[in-house]
Order: sequence, then structure tokens, then C-alpha cells
Amino acid sequence: MLTASGSPSAAALFAPDADVRVEEVRIVEGEVIHVALRCARHCASCPVCGHEASRVHSVYSRSLADLAWRGFPVRLAVRVRRFRCGHATCPRALFAERLDDLAGPYARRTTRLTRTLTRVGMALGGEAGARLLPILGASASPSTMLRLVRRSPPPTRPTPRVLGVDDWARRRGHTYGTVLVDLERRVPVELLPDREAATFAQWLREHPGVEVIARDRAEAYAQGARDGAPAAVQVADRWHLLKNVGELLERLLHAHRAALAEAALAEPAPASAPTPPARDSDPAASSSAPRANPSTLPTPEGVRRSPEPLTPARAVAAGRQAARQARYDQVKALRAQGLSHRAIGTRVGMTPATVRKYLAAPTCPTRAPRRTKVGTLTRVDAHLRARWQEGCEDALVLWREVQEIGFRGSLRTIQRHVERWRATGRRTDVLRATASSAPRPPSPRQVRWWLTLPAERLSEGQRCYVARLTEACAPIRAARQLAVTFGVVLRGGEANALGPWLEDATESGLTSFQDFAAGLRRDQASIEAAIREPWSNGQTEGQVNKLKMLKRQMYGRAGLPLLRQRMLATAA
Repeated sequence: MLTASGSPSAAALFAPDADVRVEEVRIVEGEVIHVALRCARHCASCPVCGHEASRVHSVYSRSLADLAWRGFPVRLAVRVRRFRCGHATCPRALFAERLDDLAGPYARRTTRLTRTLTRVGMALGGEAGARLLPILGASASPSTMLRLVRRSPPPTRPTPRVLGVDDWARRRGHTYGTVLVDLERRVPVELLPDREAATFAQWLREHPGVEVIARDRAEAYAQGARDGAPAAVQVADRWHLLKNVGELLERLLHAHRAALAEAALAEPAPASAPTPPARDSDPAASSSAPRANPSTLPTPEGVRRSPEPLTPARAVAAGRQAARQARYDQVKALRAQGLSHRAIGTRVGMTPATVRKYLAAPTCPTRAPRRTKVGTLTRVDAHLRARWQEGCEDALVLWREVQEIGFRGSLRTIQRHVERWRATGRRTDVLRATASSAPRPPSPRQVRWWLTLPAERLSEGQRCYVARLTEACAPIRAARQLAVTFGVVLRGGEANALGPWLEDATESGLTSFQDFAAGLRRDQASIEAAIREPWSNGQTEGQVNKLKMLKRQMYGRAGLPLLRQRMLATAA
């Protein structure tokens, strides 16, 4: 045990803000530093009446945990006096002197240690924070860490001039809240318990001074902004508007899948590489190559294609397609009778979104063929086939060759690949037209991006495909023109250009774009503001992402008060 006498300068080390004097410092077994303190004042103020008292009744010791010193935990033993209050009208006869600058009443740790634990809890949460504390020379349970976080006062921020608003899922699909963000300072200012218009309007009334409100197209936030801050300028989010147009285009492409396939089949076939011999006994061979439906391939002139056998899997698929066709016909018939989307869905057993999809499709939707994953051998398969046809059957030689063109797989991968070819014992000199040589049509999502991206960002094959598709399908050509023009309008900065676009969408004959244009007219002021103003909801979306991270960090079990404390404090 090492003992050192106290000095006035030692008090500045262990209690810099308190009027105390260090009496003794001891290091016990090289593990804990014990510090004996006493108050330096001769009198104390009564906490009830505020009068000074100097008559000491008794003395007791308070034990406080303090910040560690060079990794050693510190324990403070403070000598506290009880005083007699001599004021005649004071109901308190005895009181203990306060250590407000050192620790609060009944506290077992110093104020600065409590502040440190609270900051650790704000940043890491309960479990992770409790695991970190021993490294800092402190200790606390996860429950204590969260209790300190809940008790800490939330930071106060001025009312933002430019406010971003968006919803976030407390429990996805069930309960939602609202996050409010100061877009100028780029910090969250509040979490609301729901996404109702009345709640948002009430917050705006309690915080006057908001001049600009950036939001998505949710009607609840639009109504809340009109009720709570009628003078504020509402700005729709440009990204959500472009996303809505892209979804319209994608739904239209889903309805014209046949046109997508025809445009792919019309592509000039590239010179194909030699193929390995037939492997009818090994259907797993060349699994890395993409497959297409042989029935969609062009048949050589003068050759009749024999009908494919109806396997059990194809029989099941045909039955499902027949049932899908029956539901499609039923949906069309019910719509012709005047039923709403929701009523049709209830009767047929579909969601309203699926009903809208069926009604928008000119023919019965079909299930898209399963898309083959791109394996490690896909990019070198043509080279392997060509070398195999040339007579090179040495897997080691083939492996070394494909390594030079970027292959990163093992030798064993190449050996397994060519073993299937070697099992036939012969090579073919005539190329066979296989199903894998047929072009696979791109997905509607891929085509959606090809239609909206600038031509310089597309490859030559993609530009040719887009040209063939738009030339063959008038609805897709019109939808593409509307989508591209809408993007130009949003980025152009001229709000007057929105009106002509709305007229073009209304007269396009495309039902989805006509409905979209009608919705934009109802919120035209905020969309024109989005074209003029620089504000957007991008910062708000980033804060929602941060909120999700905090929520998942606590395994989704944190309530709104705890989430609010951590969200607002970590941005302070």
C-alpha cells in the first residue's frame, strides 16, 4: 500500500470544480486509488430555506466512484457534515452539506464520471458500452447505462428555417414514426411517435419560424404542413418523383415482356465459339452457361422442331399458367362491371397492387424464366470450348491460359469442368445450335435503366437494343420520351416547363402516366418549388438510415424515448 499526504494542489487533480481539500491518497495493492476528501467551507446553506448554518451535528463518509487515473480506478471517500438549521421558520432541523460541484444528492459516482458514462451509452448503447467500460477503468451494468441515457436532458436546438420530414418504420408494416431534420445544420431536431398530419401540424404550431418544408409526396405531411405552417413553402423531393416515373416505366415494361423478348431475338447473333460434344447423359454439364427456352429459338429453315416432352415440372407450370389466365380473365370481367381495385382483390384473392398490374397488362402476365447465376467460369467458357475443339484436353494447360485472361479460380475447377467433356471420349467438329446460344432477354428493370440513361453511358449493344425496342413498341417509345423529358424538367430549374409536360402526359394515351399527371396537378405547387429550390430530402434520408442503424444496434428493442435520446444526442 502506497500512502501520500494531501495538499491543496491535489484537490485540483481529483476535484477541480469542488471546494474540497484532499487529506490522503492511497494506492491499495496496486489496483485502486483511494482518496480521502473533506469540504473546505466552515458553513453550509440549508437546502430548504437557504440560510447559512455553522453548527455541526455529526459527520459521515460518502463513497464516490470517479474517473480512472492512468488506468487505475479511483474511489473518493468524502467526509460530509450534518448541520443544524437555526432559522426559526425553517421546517428542516438537520441537513447534510451538498457536494453539488462534485456529485449530486444520493449519487454513488461523481458528476464527471456520470457524464462520461452517459456519453458512452449514447454512442454505443447498453451492452456495448458496458463491455467498453473496464478498459476505461470504470464499471456499470447495461441497464445502468441505458438508465443514465434516459435521464439525461435532450439537447435543445433552435427552430429550423428549412425543415426536412420523412417517415421511418418502428415496426415495418405496422407502426411508423416521423423524423424532422434541420437541413441547414444537417442535424435531426425531433422524432414524432407517428406519421399523422395532426401530430406534424401540432409540432409546427409549437415551433413557429419554419419557412421551407422538404418532404416526399405523402399526403399526411402535405396536410400537416398546410395546417401547422400555412406560410411555409413546401418542396417535393426530386428523387422520389424520378423514382415514381421509373416505376411507371418498369410496370409498362412488365406488361410488354413479349416486346422485350422480340427485341433480344432480333439482335444479330455473334460468332459463336465451338462447343463441346453432346452430353445427353449429363444434364448438369455447362450449368454455368445461361439457358433459354428452346421453344423461343428460331428453327433452321427446312427443319421442323419436334414438340418438347411434357415433363412433370412443365405440367405444373402449365397448370399454374392456366390458373393465372383464369384469374386474369376474372379480373378484367369484374373491372368491366365497375368494381374497384380493392373490391376485385377481395373477391379474387389478390392485393390491389396485383389487380392494378393485371388491369394494366394487355395480356395475361407470365412468370419470368429463372435467371441463371453468372458463375466463375462464365467469362472463360468460350475460350475453354474453343481450345477443347482445337484438341487441347490438358486441364493444367487450360488453367494457365485462362489465368492470363483474368480467371481466379483453382485448377480443380477447370478439371471438373473438362471432365464432363472428356467422359464422351470424342470431339465434335460441327457446331450445334444449343439453347444456351440464344440471347436471353434483359429484365424489365435493366431495360428501365437503359431507356432513361444517357446514350453515352450505354454500350453499343445496349444502344442497339433500345433502338430496336422503341421502334417496335409505340407505348414503350412514348413512355420513354415522357420519362426522359420529366427528368430534364426537374433538373432544368424552369418551373414553367412542368405545365407542358403535364399536358403531354395527359394526352399520351398511357393510363399510368395520365394518373401520375393527375396526381402531380393536385400537388403542383410543391413540385414547381422542387424545380426552383435547391432543397431536397437527401439529408433526411441519410438521418433515417442513421436511425435504423441505432435501432438495429439495440436489436430493435428500444422504445421511442431511448431512440430519441440517442438520435438527438449523437448529432449534438
